[in-house]
Amino acid sequence: FGLGVALGLIVGLIPIPLPGGIIIKLGVAGGPLFVSLFLGAIKRTGPINWDLPYGANLTLRQIGLVIFLAGIGTKAGYNFFHSLLQGQGLDIFLVGILLTVLTCVVVLVIGFYWLKFPFGFLAGLVSGLQTNPAVLGFSQDQFGDEQPALGYTTVFPLAMVLKIIFAQLILFLK
Repeated sequence: FGLGVALGLIVGLIPIPLPGGIIIKLGVAGGPLFVSLFLGAIKRTGPINWDLPYGANLTLRQIGLVIFLAGIGTKAGYNFFHSLLQGQGLDIFLVGILLTVLTCVVVLVIGFYWLKFPFGFLAGLVSGLQTNPAVLGFSQDQFGDEQPALGYTTVFPLAMVLKIIFAQLILFLK
């Protein structure tokens, strides 16, 4: 596990040139994600087994979720309320709510009524699209099975990598 994370951190530092002189990096989030997807797909390299036992996986997910949420809440609390009450903070917050709700409704309606996916899977899919582990944790508690985790892992890697790339492109084009 540690070796995979270290490889991912190294890959995340590699500059990737794009047309137009744009250079992006996967960073400390995208690099380990990309490497873990690759290592998980090949499963084994010589004597090294890249599979993580289910119990260890579940434990790391829960610990990671708690640390992530505590860190985000602690760091963002003051800035969130300050931004909300200053300038266009409330407008941006309301647009964010609107976009989030519309995305959820569209995915849930199309997935449930048209594609006939189970609702637990769709709840995980929505949390993966939003790259939001808190929604995944809530979904898993509500449904009590692995359907939300399956939906989450189906779209999370692509959503995360696209967010990393688009954020860098937006900053470059600004």
